[in-house]
Amino acid sequence: MVPHSSGDNGLEIWVYSSGWVPFQEAYLIEGTEYKLRYKGEGIDLRVQGMPIPFYKEGDTFLSQLMTPFQSGSIQVYLNGNEFDTYIHPDSRKMTEQQFDVMIEDILNESNSCFQLSGLERGVNASGRKRGASWTQWMYIERSFHELRQIFDRIEKQPFRRLVKLPINQRREKVQRVEQATLHWLDKRGYGDDVPLNVETTKTFESLDVYENQVLKKQLFDLSNLLRIYAIVERVDVSRKAAALQRIVIRWMNSPFLKEVSMHQGVYSITQKFRKHPIYRKWYQWFEQLFSHDQEGIGFDYPIAMKDTFELYEMWCFMKIVKVLREKNLIGDSKGLYKTTENGLFLDLAQNHESKINLRGGMKLYFQRNYQYNSKEFHTYTQRMIPDIVLEMGNEIIVFDPKYRVPGNLGTALGEMHKYRDGIVHRETGEKAVREVYILTPTSEESAEGMRFFQGEFQEAYKMGAIQMVPGVESGQLVDGLSRMLFGVN
Repeated sequence: MVPHSSGDNGLEIWVYSSGWVPFQEAYLIEGTEYKLRYKGEGIDLRVQGMPIPFYKEGDTFLSQLMTPFQSGSIQVYLNGNEFDTYIHPDSRKMTEQQFDVMIEDILNESNSCFQLSGLERGVNASGRKRGASWTQWMYIERSFHELRQIFDRIEKQPFRRLVKLPINQRREKVQRVEQATLHWLDKRGYGDDVPLNVETTKTFESLDVYENQVLKKQLFDLSNLLRIYAIVERVDVSRKAAALQRIVIRWMNSPFLKEVSMHQGVYSITQKFRKHPIYRKWYQWFEQLFSHDQEGIGFDYPIAMKDTFELYEMWCFMKIVKVLREKNLIGDSKGLYKTTENGLFLDLAQNHESKINLRGGMKLYFQRNYQYNSKEFHTYTQRMIPDIVLEMGNEIIVFDPKYRVPGNLGTALGEMHKYRDGIVHRETGEKAVREVYILTPTSEESAEGMRFFQGEFQEAYKMGAIQMVPGVESGQLVDGLSRMLFGVN
């Protein structure tokens, strides 16, 4: 992108493929850390208005810059000059199609596991259900900011209509002679003798239109729904729900909605809801809120792309679950779910140790927590929370999804030594972690030339990388689990 101003050419940035290059000429990639250096008397650098601190080493100023996890244009201020530069997308990011595949895979496997969960309580998330469910709460939590933006725009320019009401007014104050006024005079036969007060009409704007009435009713329903989530047993959910409910109540008490009556009965989609871009988004948000078309546990709403790493961790876990289920190793999967009197949650949240009991006394965990006072396995340094853990008697196998490290697998594997060395069996005192593997969406071409993916490397060192690409069945995962569990190559 051509800068608005040439700026100060003394600022350089370290690019891995090119070395030190002028800052304005660099090809910047999202979610990447860069080194900066500047030779001069002083530097004032601000990116998107945020100052970047430098430290001085000799006659050179040094710093580091972490680009945001989003692509697009950013504004840079450098020593009095302003210009734009561009943050390019990370080529390792998954496509939107792969994103949808992960959601569908999680949905399908969670429904399959629900049949094996052993839960006696009947749960149904189909139809236009207005009870609590994990899927619905996740939709509210992730997309409430969008609803807030929509409401702000509607509040600034809501639908109005002109209303005419009859009033009695002194004749000298009548500015326009309406047809209704002439009809009133003719009906009473005043002729040339016009009375002091005459009946006329006054026109004013009213916000009490159908679309605003529906909007107010939807906010009322959302407030009641959030009240349910505010009393669930999960503290993190209840606190967030209570805060969101207060926002919704404030909206309902806004001057914009005070003169609007609440709609009663069934909604209908008017032409205004269909064609107006803002009101249409509002209606669609609530359509999504109460739409759960599949039985069991599922979600059919968008998750922010910036949260892909969380979704990838969940997807990898559920793919491992699928392999174990197909090998008839699932004993009890009810640890995946949390039931309360308010509904059912698929409990794959961080630090909640979702667990599946496997046959033969084995256990599979999502976000397993190990610390100094853990019962069977513990750490003697810091608390450790591997993403996916398979516990087999006195031994542990760790799987760590890393959706953005294809070019830096060596460093990522090096970090896995903390699990191999730091988690020990409490009774024996022996190191508990037998094998560690990184799960990554590395392309087939890249994986073929890397030793970390090769069976010989993994056999020799009990660590390595397993290719996990959404939309592609991982034979390497199936073969690897067979070897780990049954010693079959």
